[in-house]
Amino acid sequence: MEKLFSPIKIGPVTIKNRFMMAPMENGLADIGGEVNDRIIRFFEERAKNETGIIITGSIGISPEGRGLPTQLSLYDDRFIPGLKKLTDAVHKAGSLIGAQIYHAGRQATEAVTGIQPIAPSAVPCGILQNDPREMTKEEIAEVKDKFVQAARRSVEAGFDMVEVHFAHGYLLHSFLSPHSNKRTDEYGGSLENRMRFPIETLKEIVKVCENKVAVTIRISIEEFLDDGLKFDEAITVCREAVKAGAQAISVSAGSYDSVEYTIQPMFIKQGFLVPFSKKLKESVDVPVIVAARLNNAELIKSIIENGDADMVAIGRGLIADEELIVKIKENRLDDIRYCVACNQGCIDNVLQGKGTGCLVNARAGKEEERKIEKAGTVKNVVVIGGGPAGMEAARVARLRGHDVTLIEKEDNTGGKFGVLAAPPEKDSFLLYKNYLEGQINKLGVKVVTETIESAADLEKYHLDTVIVATGSNQTSISVEGAQLPHVIFAEDVLKGEHVGEKTAIIGGGLVGTETAKYLAAKGKKVTIIEMLDTIGHGVGPTFAGHTFKFLEEHHVEQITNAKIQEIQEGKVILEDRTIEVDNVVIAAGYAPNNIILEDIKKAYREVYVIGDAKQPRRIIDATEEAFVAAASI
Repeated sequence: MEKLFSPIKIGPVTIKNRFMMAPMENGLADIGGEVNDRIIRFFEERAKNETGIIITGSIGISPEGRGLPTQLSLYDDRFIPGLKKLTDAVHKAGSLIGAQIYHAGRQATEAVTGIQPIAPSAVPCGILQNDPREMTKEEIAEVKDKFVQAARRSVEAGFDMVEVHFAHGYLLHSFLSPHSNKRTDEYGGSLENRMRFPIETLKEIVKVCENKVAVTIRISIEEFLDDGLKFDEAITVCREAVKAGAQAISVSAGSYDSVEYTIQPMFIKQGFLVPFSKKLKESVDVPVIVAARLNNAELIKSIIENGDADMVAIGRGLIADEELIVKIKENRLDDIRYCVACNQGCIDNVLQGKGTGCLVNARAGKEEERKIEKAGTVKNVVVIGGGPAGMEAARVARLRGHDVTLIEKEDNTGGKFGVLAAPPEKDSFLLYKNYLEGQINKLGVKVVTETIESAADLEKYHLDTVIVATGSNQTSISVEGAQLPHVIFAEDVLKGEHVGEKTAIIGGGLVGTETAKYLAAKGKKVTIIEMLDTIGHGVGPTFAGHTFKFLEEHHVEQITNAKIQEIQEGKVILEDRTIEVDNVVIAAGYAPNNIILEDIKKAYREVYVIGDAKQPRRIIDATEEAFVAAASI
């Protein structure tokens, strides 16, 4: 572990350890791109917890090249004072900071900028379905100068590094990629031509930075598209970038058209880019930095100790646990709150115009207002329900110094974690379960197995505060035959209840599609029946493509705009057809399990209702409500 915490020199800059906070969009800047206190606090929190260098999310170098309204900007000198305030705060907190400068190119939208996107060729982005136009040679020269001016401003704003964005389908990468560059002039065709604009731009940036700061590139080392930028060509680009003056290479992957490789969900293998960084190190003589689902302390250590990369770039892992690096340094590995790669609180929120959050960390993006401070008066707190909401509430309440008892009716805690983790490729959710169970045990939360049926059952606990986290139950449907023995709930299936070879799932939302994956992976013939015109409501954008591909490959039939008339033994009768089945699985929604709530409210003054007991939603909502409630007791 010595090497992991040893300094490294990149150009004129010495970084105290091998940890970089990877650049990720966080949606925390003001609309238009100005720095505010919220984004400063977000980065400052990671800086004071031993991060060697923090790289901002993408900073727009031109108005038409901004991808999001709440994204930092650097296309005018007026942005310098705000960014100087940010760099000063990060430096004071103990970290270095780099600016990732970029132009979104064909992955910008007129809806955000009010300007038609520009690109090497008029090839729409497959995700955004926009309408970019091909750049003229004059515009190529103009944009090159905008990059150079943004680099100059970065130096003036106090950044220690300028990272030039050669990745993820943005403008410079889209010139490199044959998928998006269809030009026939000197900027298209051969790799030499496709590299011309990005490498020329890099050379000019190196010149203006004058070795005052480190200059690096971040590159999609493999685009994972049939006609995209391949590894062998990317290595050539990296060599040319080093010749042009790049002082380190940061390895990433993908583009919006292969977005699952850019912001890897839980179905992408941890550390999948490490073999690429290891191979790249054989071809360049500058430090190589690797990213991509590095959410395991032993994996992180091994990458540096084995020489597979010179630094690790961690994004979501440092959103999930701002103390990740400190805990690794102090060998408190059981205390790490690992990212589960759900993408719900981070990128999904940002794409919806919200600031970053985190399913496992309710403080992420709200560092100033959400703190765990010792309570002025110690209270006897009882939490009813040992699912995600109940365990998080117990953890936070105990950290505040309260005496906490967690009451769970089952023999073990976890609630719906087992159900969530049952479908294929979803076992990462258990990382959060294991963390919460470990923490409540370590903190001395008293766990009791008991079913609470009324307020009278709580009298023996002599409590001051009750937190009701009793979860939710699946709801049935108002269709004749819904109570027949062969009709079961999705949760029962995911808990292991046997079903026959032919199954119809009623409900094509998140629970229905995940249950379909679970059964299809076991070789069952599955039909999804959905009343809306599409399935997959609630499936995040980085999961959607993979989910639909999985269902297609496993021959899951999808019937939309369906009207169920009746369920009979061995069949589901729709308005326009009959489906033969062995079992019918209901995935039609949830209702709060809070029948005891009113009785408890009559008996006790301080009562909080959190998670699904309040309203059935997602774990991210349960975590947030649990934190906020417990932090206020």
